[in-house]
Amino acid sequence: MKLTSVKSMVMKGVTVGLVAGAIALAAPAKAQAQQFAVGIQYGSPAYGYDVPRDYYARQRYEELNRQRAFAAEQAYARQQAWAQHEAWERHEAFEHHDRDRRDRDDHRDWDHDRR
Repeated sequence: MKLTSVKSMVMKGVTVGLVAGAIALAAPAKAQAQQFAVGIQYGSPAYGYDVPRDYYARQRYEELNRQRAFAAEQAYARQQAWAQHEAWERHEAFEHHDRDRRDRDDHRDWDHDRR
């Protein structure tokens, strides 16, 4: 076999591969949706409970929910601050009670003769 015939066969193979690849890329994609379906829907889809369908009504609804969440957070923060203050007051009362008791221990009734 001659070298020129081998070269020409390789060139023909490369050319055929190139043309086949170009045709494969240029061919339109086959449609994937070949089935037919019918669905029935009543009303509109709801994204939550009691959500109004109107855009502005939904905006008001979401704003109301934000206000309620903010009020709940504020109430919780007030409750925590009150509980912390009460704990501080109990601590201070205990400290003062202990200090007062020590002061009174120095002046017990049976200590009157030592003064």
